[in-house]
Amino acid sequence: MSLNCDIVMDLVALYHDGEASKTSEAAVRDHLKECKHCREYYRQYGVSDPATQNFNFSSNGNYSDLAKQMRVRRLWTFVAVLSYVSASLCALIMLLMRIRED
Repeated sequence: MSLNCDIVMDLVALYHDGEASKTSEAAVRDHLKECKHCREYYRQYGVSDPATQNFNFSSNGNYSDLAKQMRVRRLWTFVAVLSYVSASLCALIMLLMRIRED
């Protein structure tokens, strides 16, 4: 099965991370052996992967570190929003109590 360069470039991310199926891996590997342009693209992929710039995790295909960092960020975002809502409710209750006293 011969793939064209556009399809290989789409599959490079999965191949690089070890997430591609065995059939796709074999097809991409065969294509990379034949195509100099795609080989160069594959070499540059790991160096300039924009999705990994904001997170610190190894590029060995294991996304557990990335998933953990994302869960921690979501948790801190939830805590920040909850704190803001709680402070707003307290301020509103205090304002209503003052209005009621007058």
